[in-house]
Amino acid sequence: MPVIPVQQRDKVSSYQSLRSLYEQNITVNSIAEVLVACHLQDDATSIKNMMVLKDYDILGVEENGIIIGYVVRDELKEGTCKDFYRSFLPTELVSESTSLLYTLFIFKETNRIFILEGNRITKVVTLADLQKPPIRMLLFGLISLLEMHLYRIINDYFPEDTWKKHLNPKRIQFAEDLFSLRKAKNEAIQLGDCLQICDKRDIVLNETPLRKLLGIETKTKGKEFFKKLEELRNNLAHSQDINTENSWNDTLSLIEQTEHLLEECEKIK
Repeated sequence: MPVIPVQQRDKVSSYQSLRSLYEQNITVNSIAEVLVACHLQDDATSIKNMMVLKDYDILGVEENGIIIGYVVRDELKEGTCKDFYRSFLPTELVSESTSLLYTLFIFKETNRIFILEGNRITKVVTLADLQKPPIRMLLFGLISLLEMHLYRIINDYFPEDTWKKHLNPKRIQFAEDLFSLRKAKNEAIQLGDCLQICDKRDIVLNETPLRKLLGIETKTKGKEFFKKLEELRNNLAHSQDINTENSWNDTLSLIEQTEHLLEECEKIK
């Protein structure tokens, strides 16, 4: 198996710096909404009508100027909000500085989270908020980062474009045509720069030692993962719903798998 050159450490370091932008600098606050509140003694039916009118699924419940819980629209019936409000669970509360990436994983266990600013709950994030531009930017960035890592690894693992043995002639021709086009524009690139995500997938999955090095158990599982990843990337690029064909749990599991593969890529210096 070819040895990955030591000089690639600088590249890995730069990728990790780029990754920290998504992990640390973009927080849950970028997608949170102000938590509108009613009072504990408000008439529940009137509050429900207001929530329907304004399309609120949940509403904070306030007592003495402090939000102490929340009501769910579909649970409200005759009575006061005090009869129906829920107290906040520890698993529903996050700090305003929580990273957006970590926030995604929290949604595997809940449909909503509430934001703590100091010692007060002021904002809310629901599943609907996961369609917002910061999430799209985060996910597209993670997928792009994975592609960059795969290119780096393939370029080092297969000297002199020996990766060609894993692609059919049409895919090789596509890459060569794109290479010629970009070279004509005076771009300083290599042929490997013109590989698409489907090409990188086939190269990695067909080279068994490399596939195992990246922690991909089988070719079948690898194909399923990359198919879903490409669908997600296309949905992001064309402003479609992030989880067009999947449940949110499936989409969040895919993001978790992507994060794991990124970690395995980063181990290869």
